[in-house]
Amino acid sequence: MTAPNGAVIKAPSTFRAKIDAEEWVKAERALMEDPSSYVTAQARLDAAKEQARRDAANTFALYADRYLTSRDLRPKTIREYRGLLDRVLLPTFGDVPLKQITRDAVRTWHAALPTETPAANAAAYRFLRSVMGAAEDDELIDRNPVRIQKASTARVRNPQRPSPVDEMATIVDNMPERLRLFIVLAAFAGMREGEIFELRRSDIEPTSGSISVTRKIEKDADPKADGACAECGRVIGPPKTEKGIRVVHLPPTFLPLLRAHLLAHTAPGSNGLLFPGERKDHMSARYLLDRYKVAREAAGRPDLTIHGLRHSALTLAGQHGATAAELQARAGHASQAAMAIYQHATVDRDRQLAERIGDTVATSSAWLQMLSDR
Repeated sequence: MTAPNGAVIKAPSTFRAKIDAEEWVKAERALMEDPSSYVTAQARLDAAKEQARRDAANTFALYADRYLTSRDLRPKTIREYRGLLDRVLLPTFGDVPLKQITRDAVRTWHAALPTETPAANAAAYRFLRSVMGAAEDDELIDRNPVRIQKASTARVRNPQRPSPVDEMATIVDNMPERLRLFIVLAAFAGMREGEIFELRRSDIEPTSGSISVTRKIEKDADPKADGACAECGRVIGPPKTEKGIRVVHLPPTFLPLLRAHLLAHTAPGSNGLLFPGERKDHMSARYLLDRYKVAREAAGRPDLTIHGLRHSALTLAGQHGATAAELQARAGHASQAAMAIYQHATVDRDRQLAERIGDTVATSSAWLQMLSDR
C-alpha cells in the first residue's frame, strides 16, 4: 500500500490469512487520515522494540540506586536504606525490570518475610513503596504495584512502659552529676538523644528554661560525610523532622539544676557543648549508656531505654492535659499520627477525669435520688 507521501508501506510481517492482511491495511489507512502524524508500521515496531529494551535494562536495582543518590537524605538514612536493599529487597527484585514487578510479586515477597522482624519488614515495605512510587512519577511504570493494607506499620511487640516521676528521681540520683541534666532533658522535656548531645550554651535561656532545638548529632561516626564533626566524625545536621526545629521549656523545678550544670559542667564559650566528652568534643553514646545502665538497674527498670525516657516525658505531658497538637509540637513529630503510640498513656488521665465528673454528679440533687435508689 502507498503512504500519503507516496512511499510504499510494507507490513512488518507476513499474515497467515488474507482477512488478517485486509484488517491490517484497513487499520493503517485509518492512521493515514492524518498524514502529519502518520508513522509507518515498521517504525512503530522499531520504537516498541527500543522501548522494550530500555524497560528490560531499567531494573529495580539500578533505579533504586539512582533513587538514593538523587535525594537529599541524611547519611544514617542512606545507610539504613542500603542495608534494606542488600538484605531484603535486592535478592528478590534486584534484576527484575521495573515494569515486571507486579502486585502478585509484591504480595509473594511480603508473605515470605520473617515474622520475627516486623519493624524491619515494615521499613522494607515502605522503602519499596517509595521507590516504586517515584518510578510511577517518572512515568517508568503505569501504576505503583506496592499496595498492601497495613504493611507499612509494625505492631509494637514490647511497648515501653513509661517511668513514674518517683522512679525517675531514683534514676537521676544514680547518674554521675555531669549527666543528671541529660536524663532530665530526656524525661521531662522529651528531647531526643542526638538533640541533647548537640546542645550548646547559646541554645539555653537559663532564666526561663527555654531550649532551642535546631540540630542533632548522629550516634555513629561517618568522617567523610557532609556535616561530620571534625573531632568525633559524627554528622551534625537538622533534627529528624522539619517539626523537630522547636523551642521546649524545662519545668521550673529543674531550673536550679540547669544553672548549676551550666556553671560546673558545660564547655566554655557561647558555642560550648552542654555535655562535652572527655577525649573528644562530643560525648559518646556508649559513655552515656554505660552509666545509664547502672542508674536504671538501681531503679528496677532494666528495660527502660534512653528513648523510653522521651516516651515518659510525652506520657507525662499527656497526663497533664496536653492536646495532640501540643504533644506534637513538644516532641517535634512530623504528624499527629506519630503521637498515636502515646494514646494508651492517657488512660490514667481519663480515669481521673471520670472520677471528677462522678464527684460532680454525686453532688447534684437531680441525680442524688436516682443514684440512691440503686
